[in-house]
Amino acid sequence: MKRRLALVLGLIGLAVILASVVQAKTVRIGVVYDGDSPQFPVIRDLFFHEIDSMTRGAHTVVFPAHAQASGEWNMRQINRALDRLLASAGVDMVLVLGGASAHEVCRRRNFSKPVFAAYVVDARLQGLPVEAGTSGVPNLNYISIFSDFNRAIQTFREITPFSRLALVADGFLREAIPQLNTIARRMSNEFTMDVTVVPVTESGEQALADIPADSDAVLLTLIPRLPDAEFRKLVAGINQRRLPSFSLRGRCDVEKGVLVSTTPEDTFLHLARSVAINVQETLDGTNPGDLSTAFAVGEKLAINMATARAIGIYPNWGVLAEADLLDDASAVDQRRLNIVMAMQEALAANLDLAAANRTVEAGAAQVEEARSPLLPQVGVSTQASIIDDDRAQASFGAQPERLWTGSLQATQLVYSDKAWAGYTIERELQTSREQGRDAVRLDIVQAAASAYLNVLRARSIERIQKENLKLTRENLERARIRVDIGAGGPEEVYRWESQIADSRRNVLTAQSIALDTISAMNNILNRPLREMFAPEEADYRDPMSILPDHRLTDYMNNPMEIRILRDFLVAEGLAASPELKQIEAAMAAQERSITLAKREFWVPTVSLFGDVTERFSEGGEGSAPPSIGSLQLSGKNDTDWTAGVQASLPLYTGGGRRAALSRSREELSKLRYDRDNIANRIEARILNAVHLIRASYPGIRLSKDAADAAGRNLTLVTDSYVRGIKSIIDLIDAQNQALVANQQAANAVYDFLIDLMAVQRSTGSFFLFAPEKELDAWMDRLNQYVSDEEKMARQG
Repeated sequence: MKRRLALVLGLIGLAVILASVVQAKTVRIGVVYDGDSPQFPVIRDLFFHEIDSMTRGAHTVVFPAHAQASGEWNMRQINRALDRLLASAGVDMVLVLGGASAHEVCRRRNFSKPVFAAYVVDARLQGLPVEAGTSGVPNLNYISIFSDFNRAIQTFREITPFSRLALVADGFLREAIPQLNTIARRMSNEFTMDVTVVPVTESGEQALADIPADSDAVLLTLIPRLPDAEFRKLVAGINQRRLPSFSLRGRCDVEKGVLVSTTPEDTFLHLARSVAINVQETLDGTNPGDLSTAFAVGEKLAINMATARAIGIYPNWGVLAEADLLDDASAVDQRRLNIVMAMQEALAANLDLAAANRTVEAGAAQVEEARSPLLPQVGVSTQASIIDDDRAQASFGAQPERLWTGSLQATQLVYSDKAWAGYTIERELQTSREQGRDAVRLDIVQAAASAYLNVLRARSIERIQKENLKLTRENLERARIRVDIGAGGPEEVYRWESQIADSRRNVLTAQSIALDTISAMNNILNRPLREMFAPEEADYRDPMSILPDHRLTDYMNNPMEIRILRDFLVAEGLAASPELKQIEAAMAAQERSITLAKREFWVPTVSLFGDVTERFSEGGEGSAPPSIGSLQLSGKNDTDWTAGVQASLPLYTGGGRRAALSRSREELSKLRYDRDNIANRIEARILNAVHLIRASYPGIRLSKDAADAAGRNLTLVTDSYVRGIKSIIDLIDAQNQALVANQQAANAVYDFLIDLMAVQRSTGSFFLFAPEKELDAWMDRLNQYVSDEEKMARQG
């Protein structure tokens, strides 16, 4: 029995191995392309890479070098290459790259092996098989691309009006697919304009010369044979003639100087991926004739602003709302700013803080002024006088008729409680002024940080609105594909066009809000309100990276941690609050006033004084020593001096001293009430800030989860809409839900960051942005506080 079981299991294992070997057989894919060109190797390798990536693991796909055939830009050679590969036993599948090659192979109806053709421009116009969004031809799958010329013309005309268009196209493709020539006639009729087709081979100068002189716009289609250097010559010549240009190839041409394109830069990548998916499904057993031929090109407007300035064109608001602007001078010239720079610049330039600094400087002078009576007081004076002669004669030499004297006076307080109190009080008041200035500084830092975060928030919302507009564009393309394959009606296209108008308006509103936040930031920085700047945080998808340290968030994961953090922040805030220090300094000044009022009843003012007077000159009557008869009296010399000590104590001031004492006591009592009130307000402010982060921090994850879920739902509904399972209403609802969820996710992060700034302001220190040593010391205190709380909880 055991032997039988082992034999059965062995046979099953062998069958699985053999099945996997059979399933993982080597698949040889041949390639036919229009002809060699500078662009082709890059495009070919892109298709090879995507097919290999899609099939790797399940199948081994190779692209034999001998099975890669160039059509050499000749229809007969292209058909020969197709015949050879379709008949070759060494080729399992055929990949056709190139507009002419795809057109030729799709005209056939019998295929012995799977064929995948890219670059079909307009299947119906070209007379190719179309059946409910597939080719309907066994073993034939093609991808229809670049079919909406009308939308390109509409966008082009929205940027700049024109009536005479030069359509630059590859001459070979025009001859190979004559049906495409009707596109020019159709555009001419639908848009009431003259369209001239300009064939191009390998000379940009020749193409430029063939553009009619009266043309007022140029439309560049795919021109694969034109070398890059020649293409740049062509574009430079178009711009020199001040002609607006539009490229169907995409952003890469806009980077080379073309004015505008709506083709996303990853179009060829998605095209290659679509072909790779179809190859994989064919290998899994699906007939290529039953695979979708549809391809949503999408639309991503790109404008070269340097070209626009050179040719004198500037797009309107609606166009700018959804465009990527290359070489935008306004963006290049913008100064860079980050949150730390914003804080520092606000402290250096804010007018409120400048005024507070002047108050502190004036207070420092007041302190010196109050100190000055305690130091020696020295003065000099001079006097020249003349009196009448009889009075001088009667003075017996005490008052000469003409006298010039000079004096030097000096005084020094030995003790004056009033002077010392004035100095002490002024020092406390200066401390109060400095703490008031520190409070203003904290307010400015918070205002600058919050304003900067609001700029980032507005930019994030603007980005989300732009992404929603881009998604709406993609859904419009999906609706057009549904109309083409008969799965939807034209009303869906009109509905999406209406959605695009609303999305554009929302983008413009978001941009206006962003400009308002920039003006508010500049106002705090005392810069011109209209001056633009570029935040250094270019990736708005991770706003939390703006924090230099994330250790604090480790204490926000549950209610217990938040409670401990709250208590610690209250203790820190009450100890560091400049508002409390300000009023405590005022209380100290008032207490000294009370001491002064008490001492004035019994403490005298004692001072030393001295005076030296020198007679420089005297004359006239009374200038000589007086005489009695023949006796000449001796006179005094020319130097007089006086020195002494003085003490004074008021005995009665009409009750003024007692009233001053009473007033000082009442003012101190008021300050004590104010201090308690301020302490309560500070604690309430800290609690309020902590309660905000208690909600906003976990709200980040919840909002992100909601946005992720809305995104997954949108993906499912979009897929169902494409397959005809869901309606346009379902898709619009899913898209709006994703839009709102993404906005809420962005707001959640910035709400938390702004709340965190409020937490730091309420504690009197922006510790997260402090130097590393200060931040580490702050975190050490927090860790110690948490450890002590946990120890007490275990003991209790």
